[in-house]
Amino acid sequence: MLKSRKELPRELLLIAFVSGACSMLVEIAGARAIAPYLGNTIYTWAAAIGLVLAALSVGYYAGGVLADRYNDRKHFSLILLAAGIMTLIVPLLGNMLVPFTILLELSTANLVSALILVPASIFYGMVSPYVIKLTSRAGHEGQGAGRVFAISTIGSILGAIGTGFILIPNVQLTHIFISAAIAMVLMSWIASPKKGALLDILPLALLGFLALQAGHANLHGGEVVYETDSVYYHILVLDGNYDGEPARFMLLDNSFSTGETLTGAPAFDYVRKSSISFELIQDVQNALLIGVAGGTQIEEVKKNFPGVQVDGVDIDPKAIEAGKRYFSLEDDDNTELIVDDARRHVKTTDKTYDLVLIDVFRGRSIPPHLATQNFLLELKGKMSQDGLVVVNVISALEGEDAIVFILLHNTFSSVFENVLAMPIGENPGEITNIVLIATDRDISSFIEQHEGEIYFGQVPKAPPLTDELNPIEIYVVP
Repeated sequence: MLKSRKELPRELLLIAFVSGACSMLVEIAGARAIAPYLGNTIYTWAAAIGLVLAALSVGYYAGGVLADRYNDRKHFSLILLAAGIMTLIVPLLGNMLVPFTILLELSTANLVSALILVPASIFYGMVSPYVIKLTSRAGHEGQGAGRVFAISTIGSILGAIGTGFILIPNVQLTHIFISAAIAMVLMSWIASPKKGALLDILPLALLGFLALQAGHANLHGGEVVYETDSVYYHILVLDGNYDGEPARFMLLDNSFSTGETLTGAPAFDYVRKSSISFELIQDVQNALLIGVAGGTQIEEVKKNFPGVQVDGVDIDPKAIEAGKRYFSLEDDDNTELIVDDARRHVKTTDKTYDLVLIDVFRGRSIPPHLATQNFLLELKGKMSQDGLVVVNVISALEGEDAIVFILLHNTFSSVFENVLAMPIGENPGEITNIVLIATDRDISSFIEQHEGEIYFGQVPKAPPLTDELNPIEIYVVP
């Protein structure tokens, strides 16, 4: 018994471990590569997980058939080499295919985009059956199969944690794929009966050079000032123009987050329109901003309420760093920048806020847990009586593209007595920025003064979004 365990080739168990780790790396980093174009929604992860599992299933079956037919290390090493090459071309395929899927309906776009993960995953699926077949020569097939799957799964666990917690926050996505590809080619070399067959690696070197040239497509023009990946977003800072005036922009997963002119003024109309709502409240001691980015909203609050204490909460430390470095964002005596999930901050803070601005409902990346009645009740519990909430929403007001506005309007109305919508555009059927204002205070005089800027259409009734039932991600806009 002990002797048979020692005879189990350790290099094959190492290969099972490494391939398990790399397969999860491809899945997680692949989903992250899709997010800049399609957002980081439940669709993104469901498509990636589903297609990877389907590809692995194909690989398990095909690997078993090939292992029975070609029970030797030569063919096994070729499978490992193919896995490495297919891993390397994931960013190349992504750069060629994914940008064009934004024209498709969101669920379809994610499914099509996730196809870039399929070729590599099929070859990863072939590894475990082949290792089991090769190690079965030592006897104790059941025990051997169990050890192979256990070690492969441990590799997958470490690969998932390492990719999400270490690699993506610190290493460029393309380089992550290249590292995994190199690891698999090394495994191919270990498995090969001819260790001198270095010519097998030449295609990898060529593809590696090409992959280094790959990156996220810049769909918005302008000069790229800064670009990086964080745990949450692909962050891009561009210099361009807005209404003929030079301006700088921050994009999070290809959705505009901040726009600032060279004078430091906000470039986007919704920021200026949000400031109109400040007329509803005179004395603001503490303000909370959810979604900091470049800090233009913070500057508007400080300009309108001198001496106000501002807490800016953002879940992404790299976005805050970019705001400090390339925009007017400052962490001064009156401003505390907090890296945290906004809902957790609201639960744990002991402060009471007079004004809350929410600027995280952008494009294809609406954080669903910040759009529910449950969260708004928690938020209201940390606000002063007759406090004011101002929200930037991207949606149409009417028609088939208005569902996001309808759901959010009904949800806010279930918590606050008065909810107003001030759109940027004039056509209610077109997708635009909408400033949603929610408060319990009397707003009649404000309505009289700004009648021409307020939407007075009948908003259809809908159940409020809750933690138990929240389909908001299904309806996010392009």
